[in-house]
Parts: sequence; C-alpha cells; structure tokens
Amino acid sequence: MDQTSAGNLPRFITSYRAQDSEKLTLRIKNGVGSPMYKLAEYETLQAFIDASRREYHLIGQKVQKTCCAAKATKESSLLRQHRQVWSRECPRLQKAEEQAEDDIRDFFNEIKPNDITDTAIFLLQKYRQSLERERKAFRVATVVPLYQLKDDLCFRLGKMEDQHLNERMSNWEQVKQQIKSVKDQQMDVIAQLNAEYQDIEQQIKNLGFEKYYIGTPYIVVRSETIPEEVLNADCPYPELKDSLIQAFQSLSERFQDKLQRLTKQLQENDMLGDWSPNDHQRFQFTLSMYTHDVPNYRALCIDMLQRQFPGRTRFELLRRGRICDMHRFIQKQIRVMTQQWQRDRQELLDRALDTLQEAKHAHQEELEHHRDRQHQQDICLHLREK
Repeated sequence: MDQTSAGNLPRFITSYRAQDSEKLTLRIKNGVGSPMYKLAEYETLQAFIDASRREYHLIGQKVQKTCCAAKATKESSLLRQHRQVWSRECPRLQKAEEQAEDDIRDFFNEIKPNDITDTAIFLLQKYRQSLERERKAFRVATVVPLYQLKDDLCFRLGKMEDQHLNERMSNWEQVKQQIKSVKDQQMDVIAQLNAEYQDIEQQIKNLGFEKYYIGTPYIVVRSETIPEEVLNADCPYPELKDSLIQAFQSLSERFQDKLQRLTKQLQENDMLGDWSPNDHQRFQFTLSMYTHDVPNYRALCIDMLQRQFPGRTRFELLRRGRICDMHRFIQKQIRVMTQQWQRDRQELLDRALDTLQEAKHAHQEELEHHRDRQHQQDICLHLREK
C-alpha cells in the first residue's frame, strides 16, 4: 500500500542551464542592486529642466509680444476705421455752421427800421452784435488754444531732434503740463455748454409743446376730419352730402384706430429704462453715425458703444439697440400710415368734389328738363283751350 502510493507521487525534476548559473553568479556579485537600472544623475536632470524652463519662458515671452502686437494692430485698425466714420461728420457740421451763420446774416440784413421809434429792430441789431462778440469770445476760449498747442507741439518736435535724452525728458514734462492745462480748460468749456444746453432744454419743455404731439416728434395730430369744401358745399342732394361726410368720417376713424394702436406700442416700448436722457441721446447719435453703407458697421458700432459706455455690458448695449430699432420701426410705420392717410384723404376729396360737381350738373339738367317739360305742358294746355 505504501509502495503503491509512493510510486504515484510526481517526481521533482530539475533542469540545469549554464546561463542560469551565470546570472546567479552576477546576482551574487552585484548584490541586491540590479544592473538594468543606472543611478540617476540629478545635477544633469536639474540643468536640463532649467534649460527647458528658460526655453519655455522665452517662447512665452515671444507669444506675449506677438499677442500684444496683434492687439495693438487691431486697436490701430479699429481707431482708423472709427476715424473714417467720424470724419464724415466734420464737413456736415461745418456746412451746418456756415448755413446757420448765413441765415442769421440774411435775417438781420432783411430787417430794417422804418423810423427812429422802431425800437424792436434796434434791439435785434444790438442782439446781433452781442452774438458776434459771444462767438468771438467762444472761439478765443476754445478753438484758439487748441491751434496754439498744435503749433507749439510741432515746433517742439522739430527742435527736439538735436537735443539729448535728458533735455528731451524735461521738455516732455513741460509739454505734458501744457496739454493738461488745455485739456482742463476744454473740460470746463464742455461743462458750461452742457449746463447751458440743459437750461435751454428745460425752457423748451416748459413751453408745453408735448401736448401737440402723439408720443413722437414726427407726427402731429390733425384736428380736422372733414374738409371745409365738403361741409360748406351747396349740394342739391342731402343724402349724397351725408354719404360723403360719412366716408370722410370712416376714413378718419380707421386712421385714428391704427394711430392709437401704434402709439400704444410706442409708449409700451420704453426708450429710457435705466438710461439717462443724455446717455440715450449719445447712444442714438452713435447708432446714427454707423449706417449700413459703412463696412463692418455692426462690429464698429458695438466697439464704439463699449468705449463710450464702459459700465454697460455687451448684452445691455445690444438690447438697447434692439429697443431703438423697434422704436424707429414704429415711427416709420406711423409716418408711412400718415402719408397713406393723406393720399387717401386727398383722393377721396378729389372724388367728392367731382361727385358734387356732377351732382350740380345733373341737378341743373333736371331743372332744365323740368322747365322744358313744364313749358311743353303749358303749350299743350294753351292749344287745348283754343
């Protein structure tokens, strides 16, 4: 039994190879360390890492310089495009100024006093002289310093080419102080003009012209609905005249209904919101400058609005632009509808006058026909009596 079980056990077989003995010899010789791994050279690695960091830092500086140059180029391009847009306003303002001066001059040249007692004309002439003095004083206080500063800067730039760096720095400090002084003067003038503008605007508001308008400065409400030519017309047919009057009333009612609906939309479309009237006017004026004929006008307009209103987000500016567009669209609808109403009213008036004239002719023919018939009846009656 024991022999049989012992014979069934697997034998412990070992195989011998020469390379195994060599590996074992090397293992005993080298100890626990393995020859497959070398000792790390930390100084060499640190130098490599430092060199890589310096290289990456130089690359980062180059990228930053490239980004700054690209940003400066983009800014210069935007300013150049803005300058092209706003330069169109200068000739228009100059033309408007010349036109206003010519109108004032022509007005004062046309009026002449009849005699010595005509004090109103003399007062107007004195007012003209005071306006001339104020205009000259305003030019001396605002325009002349700018031209003087420009000439002085051009002279200094030509003179500084032959000076050393230290002398240039001292001269630049003087130039900065001079520019700051002129800038402060201009800011004071602008503040004074804004104060005068607000006073004049308040005086105009106190006149109460708003009640003559329907929420927009373009359309004036017409009180007459039926023309005087139709009301005072001598029509032989009262029913015809009543029908014509009813046609004018119906046309006016349709116009008033559409006008009230558009006016309600105009009032619901709040133009100011959380914007001040001054900011709202600046916003609208900026929008009017960037018309559809300007290349890339949308991007330029948003860029200029962000420069003028740095406290407003892009979303707020776009929303304000949509509100202004809707307001202008409703105003355009009102103007188009009013023009259409005027055309329809004129056409109806022409047809009504033609109808009244035809009615007069028809009535005249009826009278003549009635007189002829009556005359014939009288003749027949006279013949019968004979």
